[in-house]
Amino acid sequence: MASAPLPSPDGMQHRRAAPRLRVCIPGKLILLGGEYDCALEDVSLSGARVICDAAMKKGGQGILQCPPLEVLFTTRWVDKNTAGLEFEEEVSLGTIRMLRWHNDRYRNQNEQELRDMVRDWVECKGR
Repeated sequence: MASAPLPSPDGMQHRRAAPRLRVCIPGKLILLGGEYDCALEDVSLSGARVICDAAMKKGGQGILQCPPLEVLFTTRWVDKNTAGLEFEEEVSLGTIRMLRWHNDRYRNQNEQELRDMVRDWVECKGR
């Protein structure tokens, strides 16, 4: 399991085999029960953490779609509406770089929309 924490000499498990990139971008989970919107919180070559309203179970399988990423996964842990996914095959570093680019673009677009909304609100209040 490539993304599982590696045991340290003293028995504590703190490090992961693959470093994770923090992101916040929309995606989709395809499960046996249907398709569900999700938010990708972090991603590595071997796994991801997502937030989703779908009822996910440890050991469940599905497909994570977050272009350019489309990968089969197994759910390794679930905590309320957050789940840790292990990819069936490692994704390429190029895919991770593209996700980073999409994350930055998505964040910048949303920040600009928020600034425009606040500006419009302030201008209406000033009249």
